[in-house]
Amino acid sequence: MKLIGIKYCGGCNPNIDRAKLVQEIKKLLQPEYLFTKNQSSHPWDLGILVCGCLNACAEKPEFINLARQWIIVAGSCVDLNNVPEKKLADIVTRKIQHLQ
Repeated sequence: MKLIGIKYCGGCNPNIDRAKLVQEIKKLLQPEYLFTKNQSSHPWDLGILVCGCLNACAEKPEFINLARQWIIVAGSCVDLNNVPEKKLADIVTRKIQHLQ
């Protein structure tokens, strides 16, 4: 079982539907992935920072140790690469599967 932590921005200026994106990612992944927002458990295998705009204001140093690896979604960018919004879930899912 792989533990994937989700960290959201505050949602002050979203260009994407952050919750919908996470639901799409969950649907695309196999059941061996467990999603959580709980920050008190042991370090996540992978963290997904889901920011609604390009500012990625939730990318803070105090969160770095929550996960062994991170995927950063900032608006329609994934890890600083601009992608069509309709492909965000597919690209994040492929990155998750590749990082195993």
